[in-house]
Amino acid sequence: MRLLWPALAALLTLVLQGLGVLGSAELLVRDTLLRLLPGQPAHEVAIVLIDDASLRRSGPWPWDRAQLAHLVDRVAKAGAKGVVLDLLLPESRNGDEALAAALGRLPSALAVGLDEQGAWVLPTQRLRGAALGHVSFDLDGDGVVRRFSATKQTEGRALPALAVVAAQLSEPRLPTPVGRVLRPSFRASQLPTLSAVALLEARDLASLRGRVVFIGASAAGVGDRFVSPVSRGGSPNPGVLLEAQSAQAILSRDLLQGAPHLLNALLALVLGWVGILLLGGSSRRLLLLASGLVLAPFLASLAALWWFHLELAPLTVFLSLVGVGTPVATRRTQKSRLAMGAAASRIAELEGLQAVLAETQQQDAEARRVVAHELKTPLTSVKGLAQLLARFDLSGPERTRVANLVVSETSRLTQMVDALLDLERLRLREFGKDARPLDVSALVASRLEVLRAGNPCVIQADLAPGLAVLGDPALLDRVLENLVSNAIKFSPAGSPIRISLVDAGAVIELEVEDRGPGIPEAERKKIFGRFARGSSQGLAPGLGLGLALVTEVVAWHGGTVEVAAGSDGGSRFRVRLPKT
Repeated sequence: MRLLWPALAALLTLVLQGLGVLGSAELLVRDTLLRLLPGQPAHEVAIVLIDDASLRRSGPWPWDRAQLAHLVDRVAKAGAKGVVLDLLLPESRNGDEALAAALGRLPSALAVGLDEQGAWVLPTQRLRGAALGHVSFDLDGDGVVRRFSATKQTEGRALPALAVVAAQLSEPRLPTPVGRVLRPSFRASQLPTLSAVALLEARDLASLRGRVVFIGASAAGVGDRFVSPVSRGGSPNPGVLLEAQSAQAILSRDLLQGAPHLLNALLALVLGWVGILLLGGSSRRLLLLASGLVLAPFLASLAALWWFHLELAPLTVFLSLVGVGTPVATRRTQKSRLAMGAAASRIAELEGLQAVLAETQQQDAEARRVVAHELKTPLTSVKGLAQLLARFDLSGPERTRVANLVVSETSRLTQMVDALLDLERLRLREFGKDARPLDVSALVASRLEVLRAGNPCVIQADLAPGLAVLGDPALLDRVLENLVSNAIKFSPAGSPIRISLVDAGAVIELEVEDRGPGIPEAERKKIFGRFARGSSQGLAPGLGLGLALVTEVVAWHGGTVEVAAGSDGGSRFRVRLPKT
């Protein structure tokens, strides 16, 4: 009988894992535990970045292939084991012969991408003497890179991942894990990293000796960026950094493996049995049990990640123990108010978590439906315009007009995707790490000077000086810019827009008031959702994401935003932020 409740906890663990209801939450817990582990030194891999300083020195991207050949020659002279160009080079250009000759002087590899139709984007024929590897990471639902396919096949051709090819440059006998999904820990935090400027000027070359050197881009607007489980503050990193970390993880055998469901069930069984033993004791032991049930699954998962590179399911185990153990604790301690209060609290926490999970799943489903609907319109327009260009012999002016429409719809689509990415990345940032004290009065005054330039509306400002908050200046800039831009968009030309910033006790209040058509009271909460557009907006341009970004930025700062009717018609948006 004593093993009945632990056995039920183990069974519940198996059921929850089989249903997969906590998969996304488990990923977030796993990421948090990975960030708690110490970084690992990298002895086999280094990076050379084509950064902003490199572009200032050697001109804008793309560079001449002879310039890339010079970089590769420098890597070879530094005594590197091999070189990996994490750059897509599909077109033939001047200097291809020089680059091919440089790549032939040491073991080398080139990146291969996938186009929108899923076809390989191969390097130009002159450069295919190097090994080829795909650079297609697998994104999870939250936009974080945690895994990639060791091999990928399309158009009848299979290619290994670039990280696998890079590892084989260091260890030629390393086998290619065909058909596997690899999950690096991304803990190689001490990768030697040089700017291409240092390489071209022959500085710090000793750090490249005996290593496989990745050459890739980190300059603004050049190359891809991704968020990994250990990205600081949820900020995206250059793709070349993730490729290098993945290669280092392969070489140092730091690849993560998912734990079997039975192992998680066994953990729940053991911890539940220990909990039963503690329940037989005093109230003091009950407190120890509560602490142990909270910490034990997570401590066990942390140890498994560190020593065995094994991914347990600590949240599933924890919820199973709490869900099954709460009735046991309640029955055995019904005469103790303290114990009964603790049991009721655990039940409430579990119910709250279940409600949050159900609401999150519903919101995710609705978000996917809305995103699919909103993306379909510009995509349909682009498809129709492209068919018009392809099937009809248009006059010169008409062809130019249709091409401009394609560019306009593509820009709209790009803005929509960028806005969605901004909203998702904000969820990954930690306020305690990224926020800093700032003079919000000076920030608002400075931003209003920019917004006044070239706008037909009169912007009147009444700003109390010296007000300070804890936050991110770039994010608060976007809040003010979105609110003022909306006010300008919906106000008659020449009408005033009033901006005020006041001290309201524990908070500061920022108000933006316009004299536009106003917002019906029934819609005042709805307009802060994603893709929401008020009925008074009419045909005014917009994606319906600006106020959603304002809401999430203000909430990230611990504040609130609301809208009410203006004093002279129009709307008055009020943002409240905690003072420092």
